[in-house]
Amino acid sequence: MTNRATLILPHHRYSHSIGAPLACVQGTVTRVFDGPENHHGANHQQFVIKIDKVVKFEGGTENLVGTLVFVAVRFGDDEGLAHEIPNLQAGQPIEAQGEYIPDAQAYPTQDNQNPVLAVLHFTHHPVGYVLYQGQYYS
Repeated sequence: MTNRATLILPHHRYSHSIGAPLACVQGTVTRVFDGPENHHGANHQQFVIKIDKVVKFEGGTENLVGTLVFVAVRFGDDEGLAHEIPNLQAGQPIEAQGEYIPDAQAYPTQDNQNPVLAVLHFTHHPVGYVLYQGQYYS
């Protein structure tokens, strides 16, 4: 894939990229959903983060502080994490990096609806990661 966006943000060249800005955020887990959701043939561990601090926001201009963001971390195959993030609990601090999709552009899913929250997408290698309880997941 070669286009203007690829030249501006290098992470867009990866096949799972949707061409969105790259955000690295720190915040608090506000909700953890029961069990993984199988989406497009892959398991995803789903949770919500309230953003307290923006570490990096390449290609975006919104003020994300205070925003709730829905996260679905792919796991169990060679494209995501090897396994779920253990002991993920509401009320705990977390850092995550991925592509930021504003709520107006996010599509509803079983767990992300009424209202549809902004989404942090591609939170695994080679673009994103999650840092939780001192452990790095990518």
